[in-house]
Amino acid sequence: NRQSLPDVLTDWYHIPALFFIVSVMFTIRMQSYSNFIRDSEIYFSGNDAWYHFREVTYITEHWPSPIPFDVWTGFPYGQWVGQFGTLYDQAIAAVALTLGVGTPTQQLIGKTLLVTPAVVGALAAIPVFLITKSLSGRVAGIFASIVLMLLSGTFLNRTLVGEADHNAVEPLMMATAVFGLVFALHKAEETMP
Repeated sequence: NRQSLPDVLTDWYHIPALFFIVSVMFTIRMQSYSNFIRDSEIYFSGNDAWYHFREVTYITEHWPSPIPFDVWTGFPYGQWVGQFGTLYDQAIAAVALTLGVGTPTQQLIGKTLLVTPAVVGALAAIPVFLITKSLSGRVAGIFASIVLMLLSGTFLNRTLVGEADHNAVEPLMMATAVFGLVFALHKAEETMP
């Protein structure tokens, strides 16, 4: 019961197409990578990235605890840190700890934080494909991912390398949540029409 090559391509064409789209999105977002590393020093775009760098560094040194009180926030008194998106920092710290085999260097932590927006921005194409595929089919899913790949504006700007703020993860998480809702509604329709 072996399938012919045209049948295999018909069944699986969306996988290489989606891989290509994600790769192109990642490449576009990583174009200015060398601008953020000078003389082995890592630089970020914007102020929030530096806060996240301090938070991720602290978490990697005190896993899994985030900074409980930040003297540099809420000047001149400092502030309890619960107001910041520490789940983002926890995830980056976990990746840095994994890549650094338990003891990541400052350089590795910085590079991990530096490329995170580009990675999550490119990965957003996957739930967009899945949402559209669930509603309109695979061809429409590929088309929706291509549209996302070509988008400029805020989505692109927030997911460029160096824009190491938690806003980069929001489109990926929102698209994943929407896909979960679409999937749940389809399952409910199948089981309780």
